[in-house]
Amino acid sequence: MMDISSIIRGSQGQISLSRTQALLGFLVCSGVVIWQAYNGTLSDVTFGLFFGFSTAGYIGAKKIATDKDLTEQKIDAGINPEEKP
Repeated sequence: MMDISSIIRGSQGQISLSRTQALLGFLVCSGVVIWQAYNGTLSDVTFGLFFGFSTAGYIGAKKIATDKDLTEQKIDAGINPEEKP
C-alpha cells in the first residue's frame, strides 16, 4: 500500500521538494476542476488543458528518466553515449 509520504519521497528516502510541489499543484488544480464541474461552469477547454498538462508532465518526466537510464547503461557498458549507432 502506497501512502502520501512514499509518493513525495525521492529514491534516497528523503522528502523531495519537487515531488511535493507537483503533488500540491495537482491537488489544487484537481480541486478547481472538480469545483467547476460541481458548479456546472467547467468548459471543455479548461478540462482539456488540465488533462493535457497533467499527462504531459508525467510523460515528460518518464522520458527524461528513461533517457538518463539509457545513458548510464551505455556508460556502464563502455559505450560512448554521444555516439550515434
